[in-house]
Amino acid sequence: MDLNQYMGMFLEESREHLQTLNRCLLDLEQDPNDLSVLDEIFRSAHTIKGMSATMGFTTVAELTHEMENVLDLLRKGQLKANDEIIDTVFKCVDTLEQLVESIANNDEHGLDIQPLIGRLRALASGETKTADPVAASGIASAGQASGFILNDSEQEVARQALSTGLQTYGVTISLREGCLLKSARAYMAMSALEELGDVIRSIPPVDDLEKENFGLSFQVILVTGAEADRVQQLLLGISEIEAVEVTPCSVSDAAPAVSSAQPVSEQAVKQILPVNPDPAAETKKDRVASVHNSADKKLKSGQSVRVDIDKLDNLLNLVGELVINKTRLEQIGLTHRLTDLVETIEQMDRVTTDLQAVVMKVRMVPVGQVFNRFPRMIRDLSRELNKEVNLIIQGEETELDRTVIDEIGDPLVHLLRNAIDHGIEHPAERQAQGKEPVGEVRLIARHEGNNVIIMVEDDGKGINPEILKQKCVSKGLLSQAEVDKMDSNEAVRLVFLPGFSTAEVVTDVSGRGVGMDAVKNKIESLGGMVDVETKINEGSRFKIRLPLTLAIIQALLVKVSEEIYAIPLGSIDSTINITPNEIKTIQNQEVILLRGQIIPIIRLDNRLNIPATAEQPQEELFVVIVHMGEQRAGIIVDNLIGQQEIVIKSLGKLLAGIKVIAGATILGNGQVALILDVGSLMQ
Repeated sequence: MDLNQYMGMFLEESREHLQTLNRCLLDLEQDPNDLSVLDEIFRSAHTIKGMSATMGFTTVAELTHEMENVLDLLRKGQLKANDEIIDTVFKCVDTLEQLVESIANNDEHGLDIQPLIGRLRALASGETKTADPVAASGIASAGQASGFILNDSEQEVARQALSTGLQTYGVTISLREGCLLKSARAYMAMSALEELGDVIRSIPPVDDLEKENFGLSFQVILVTGAEADRVQQLLLGISEIEAVEVTPCSVSDAAPAVSSAQPVSEQAVKQILPVNPDPAAETKKDRVASVHNSADKKLKSGQSVRVDIDKLDNLLNLVGELVINKTRLEQIGLTHRLTDLVETIEQMDRVTTDLQAVVMKVRMVPVGQVFNRFPRMIRDLSRELNKEVNLIIQGEETELDRTVIDEIGDPLVHLLRNAIDHGIEHPAERQAQGKEPVGEVRLIARHEGNNVIIMVEDDGKGINPEILKQKCVSKGLLSQAEVDKMDSNEAVRLVFLPGFSTAEVVTDVSGRGVGMDAVKNKIESLGGMVDVETKINEGSRFKIRLPLTLAIIQALLVKVSEEIYAIPLGSIDSTINITPNEIKTIQNQEVILLRGQIIPIIRLDNRLNIPATAEQPQEELFVVIVHMGEQRAGIIVDNLIGQQEIVIKSLGKLLAGIKVIAGATILGNGQVALILDVGSLMQ
């Protein structure tokens, strides 16, 4: 069988489970006694082991198997989740991440896992030399019949069995050390036992056996007409079963019935124990069905399908072409006054709008996929810097287009690292200022109109604008006269200047300012903007505004000379008409006064070097008021064509890097119109 067809699924699911391991280990570090978290860690590690063993990646399977041994001891309470164990398992997760990525690059054998395996075995053996795994599971060893405690129903079944010549046994099955597929062996053992009789209880339950939520042994209570030796020989014939102990479990050995207990009905007894002394065939069929019933329900409930992102991109391109042709048909209908065509196009418009909405929703991904990788990073970074930091994540269910999600991770890493390195103070310094010793960093996402807002907040020392001014002058980025004219808000934005930093010492962690120009450029390349607010000794807030999607947007079409341009509607405040006399000049900058606010003017023909036409001077000028953050500007154009839905097309590598142009679109008449980058125009 060719396993390469499953490689993509293996890599994707492995990365998801590694994220789960990181998240759950952080939770376990906060509450070492949380067994539900331990179970989730165990399940994820086991799933990775099973997938890697099936695919033939033995290095991953071996490491996860050793992890399972330690995790199983933690679940049984034979080991305590201390710092050493958690740090070791974290290192295992890091190594697994490297192994998975090396598999993606066709090189699984680039890492030596033996030191880690040695540490895991040392942790396990150091605590299990005197422990009894079976006793720790809450059940006495199989040699003691009193360890199998029967409830009232099971006692009645045992009595009925005895009266029909059958026997009730307690069976303990031990698997061989290093068994990779425990659930398969447990299933084979259960199937073999059901050939002989009826399993009325398994310890742990069948669901846990399916999920391998047990150690190297499990117990069952069996009602059968076979001898104990026959049961033992049948089970020992199964591969990787090392030992089997069978002990008669009589009614007298069972716990005494409580006097107030209700008697068990004959129907209930028949449901547990068939009256037929030889129930093998029918019992096996029923039991096997019950073993797989829960798995079938889970399969039916999961109505999701994994789709490659390239297929979604192709689907979106087709929808984009449909939107373009719809616009073309609208123009033809209006030009030739074809009433029937216009009515048909109106119906087509509704269908294409719905189709577009569905495709866009399919492409939407929760930002939690990006946010989930940060708690581990914050933990490691705070330890490295000897700081105490609490990361609070809000709004991780907020959805963004997949293309934006893929690009937003690195800017957030910069902002979070800067917040911890130069925002959050050391515990002693915080206490001296009357703050809690544990610093707080918030990562918040929310919808706001057609945009998504992502904020990184900290309650640290904030940014001192005067220090920024001094640093800027000392580095020669601006003159003293230029910084003197700046107010506090303008001075704080100096952190986004290329090459600017307040760090006194170069370390592995970026100082506030290092990489901030890269953050700003990346956000703006996504059609968004980033701004900063700060208060000294209270903290800072970096606010990122991103468009929901980068594919199909609403835009205002404008005309300059003979050229048509598109301005994204999300950047437009309003459109106004002015006379040339209303334009004033202040410090060589043309401005207008709009509702008491001075708005700088941008003449689009001059900025884009568009040749002027020999037309008469206009008595009225069309001005599009645009914004980027708190800044506003007016763009003078020759004419306003109107609002239209446009499909954004990339200009390709040849024309990449043109700041004023964000892309292009195809109009209904087949003409190409350039999309303006408002942020670059306002700089």
